[in-house]
Amino acid sequence: MDLTYWFPTVLGESNMPNTKEEYIKLKPHIDQIVSKSGKCFNYYPIHKDKKFKRINDFVLQETTEYAKAHRFDKPKIKESWFNNYGPGDLNDPHTHAGSHLTAVFYLVGQLDDTALLIYSPVPTDMSNPGKKTVVSPHNKENPFTAETCIIKPSTGFLCIFRSFLTHQVPTKMSDAPRVSLTYTFNV
Repeated sequence: MDLTYWFPTVLGESNMPNTKEEYIKLKPHIDQIVSKSGKCFNYYPIHKDKKFKRINDFVLQETTEYAKAHRFDKPKIKESWFNNYGPGDLNDPHTHAGSHLTAVFYLVGQLDDTALLIYSPVPTDMSNPGKKTVVSPHNKENPFTAETCIIKPSTGFLCIFRSFLTHQVPTKMSDAPRVSLTYTFNV
């Protein structure tokens, strides 16, 4: 049998080499920006800051490839910001209304840290064909049936997705550094 894909949720994934060195170079600049707000969320136009040029170019190049795969027009950055997560910080479930694409780049992150959760836009099948239970909530789960995609934060990792997808970052428990740069695009 042939399978055709009509309503997939497509994620773009890429890794930027030498990101650790880029983080070391940018850390004093980021610390200066954060010191003004003292918060996890920092609305700051990263895409307009020349110090982030290498990262901005990488994110735009990869997002352009993602848009091409969808046969969209060339993406244009709408907004950008960064989150400097510390213990106890979180980002409640949300979407990015008013934009078409979202890109999250991990300037620094550890695989064992709190994940980015991206939720399927497909409603839960109430007849439960996967036989999920409280004891086995991921029984028979696969990319066609999963309700949540778990993105582990690793330094240099980029995840691109449609902005209508609900996503969140649960409460961060560790004190390991985690800085994510987020960009929204219109096509």
